[in-house]
Amino acid sequence: YETYFKLAKKIEDDPAFEKAKATKALTRYVSLHPYNIAQKTEIMVEHFRNVTKHKIGGRAKAMVVTSSRLHAVRYKLAFDEYIKKKGYKDMKTLVAFSGTVKDNGVDYTESDMNKFKESELPDRFATDEYQVLLVAEKYQTGFDQPLLHTMYVDKKLSGIKAVQTLSRLNRTCGGKDDTFILDFVNKAEDIQKAF
Repeated sequence: YETYFKLAKKIEDDPAFEKAKATKALTRYVSLHPYNIAQKTEIMVEHFRNVTKHKIGGRAKAMVVTSSRLHAVRYKLAFDEYIKKKGYKDMKTLVAFSGTVKDNGVDYTESDMNKFKESELPDRFATDEYQVLLVAEKYQTGFDQPLLHTMYVDKKLSGIKAVQTLSRLNRTCGGKDDTFILDFVNKAEDIQKAF
């Protein structure tokens, strides 16, 4: 993130740049950069394996809230690659997003990436086969999964959307005595204001 702030400072000092537009473009570039996604993926996977998976009698699940459909696609690919590289057999992911996402000349859909129909996702995620759901808008509201224990947030949240998104964790079930949120983007005081 230090690189981003140095770049933002350079933009601020150069009047040829339209500050808001350039800052937004840089933020998106940095957030989608493979190194950035790989670093966050490692943090999330290792946290899940070391902490979350032992919660709720070993049945706990996690949701990764991404800021765009492209982010969701790249995170799904990064998670699956990292899990395979590490040889982890106890963790599988699903992704949820609408439509088709084109990235590096490849078209991605939710059903193609998950290898089953979109309508099957809630029931499939409820099984022991899948532990992590990566989302872009979908399932941020109205999704009822009591085993959801941990949320990794990589998206700016505010107002009612913050409340609705984080409230996905408040479903109760036997053995669930806490929840966990790791937020890569938002300040605690901004989230508290939303509530």
